[in-house]
Amino acid sequence: MALKKHAVEILLRSGGVVRGLSLSGATTGSSYGRGTILFVHDIGSDLDEFGAMPDPSGCLSAVTEVLDALAQRAPFGLVSAGRSAATGASLGQAQQVFTQVLINPVLDEVVVAGAPRTHAIRMVLHGDGPEFVGTETQRFFSYLIGEKILVFNASLAAGSRQVANLPAVQDHVELFLKRYLSRQS
Repeated sequence: MALKKHAVEILLRSGGVVRGLSLSGATTGSSYGRGTILFVHDIGSDLDEFGAMPDPSGCLSAVTEVLDALAQRAPFGLVSAGRSAATGASLGQAQQVFTQVLINPVLDEVVVAGAPRTHAIRMVLHGDGPEFVGTETQRFFSYLIGEKILVFNASLAAGSRQVANLPAVQDHVELFLKRYLSRQS
């Protein structure tokens, strides 16, 4: 069954408006439909990438405000890419973000400056190569605390948009979110 996309707007306490999509028509069953998955695009990009987070220093507070506005839909899974993925290191049980998929993450010093690191179950997808010692991915992966898994696919080097073209990676992500996000509901 195809997913139906519905545009949504969420007015934040700060006066900003967050726009996104609500998806319906997903497969049903006991492990489906529990929790909410929040997609956070890379800083300077938009959701069409997986389209703009204008300011790295405001990324964590913007994501936290969105989570607060959607608290009734918890628990949360987080999918983020590039520099915005650094916010994931600061989000965890306190924000009801239990499961995260981080695509080609970059440890942005502005985002993590002074931000606490928290525990969550994380999957890091990267295209840095099988020998990732000394890469940005290795630096990011080492920064994370909590349970984490690393998945390499060379096609991901072309960016997070490639996930849509990689059925094997999609299967990993789907299984990961089903297993760990539904466990929190």
